[in-house]
Parts: sequence; C-alpha cells; structure tokens
Amino acid sequence: MKLSSKTHYGLMACHILGCNYPDKPVSATALESRISVSGKYLEKIMRMLSSRGIVTANRGVNGGYMLAKPPESISIGDIVRTLEDDMEIIECVGSSGKCKCCPTSGVWKKLYEQINSVLDGMTLKQMIDGELS
Repeated sequence: MKLSSKTHYGLMACHILGCNYPDKPVSATALESRISVSGKYLEKIMRMLSSRGIVTANRGVNGGYMLAKPPESISIGDIVRTLEDDMEIIECVGSSGKCKCCPTSGVWKKLYEQINSVLDGMTLKQMIDGELS
C-alpha cells in the first residue's frame, strides 16, 4: 500500500503548525516554502484538514494556518484518514464495512483495523517531540 503525497505533505504541514501552536499562525507562503509544495496543492490539503477540524485559517496581515486544537489531542490517524479517504484499503472494507461475504474480507478488515490502531496510537505532539523515531 502506498500513501499519497497529500498525506506526506499534510503531516509535514501539521508538524510545522504544531511547532508554532498556539502562539503563531503560519502563512501559506511559509508552508509552501518549508514543505516545497505548490500553493494550489497545499490549499487543497489544508482545506481537507480544515473540513475535519484539524486546522483553521485566519485571513489578514497576521493571518495564516493554525492547529484547531492542541497537538496532543490530534492523532496521526485523524490526519491520515482525512487525507486518505478514511484509509479504505479495499472498497468493501473500511469505515463502511459493507461486505462480509468474500473469503478475503477478513484479511482486509484485520489489516484496516491494525493500521488504524497504530495510527491512532500516535499523536501529533509525539511526532513533534521526536518520540516516534
């Protein structure tokens, strides 16, 4: 399984925002420069994160992006599922959990559960503090 670049860039952006939390918003331009990503792509990522209440955006001279809540209350799973369509590794197994008739569904369900368990067991704060290395 390969995660998209949205997740990679989104985690990097959240790391930067977390390092500046709660005092200083980070401009889109600063994020683009630090992450080396285009403005349009970053905007798409940040809009997705904003829609799930992970980041907020403030306009104006002192505006920019900020985390919507403390880094210790944001799991890596929250971020990854936001950017990877809920981590549905196969269409019939995931957050919807529709199919149970295929003989392989148990494999995919267990994989889905374990991946999410690992991701939910890590917080953005732990990533910022270097505790996940």
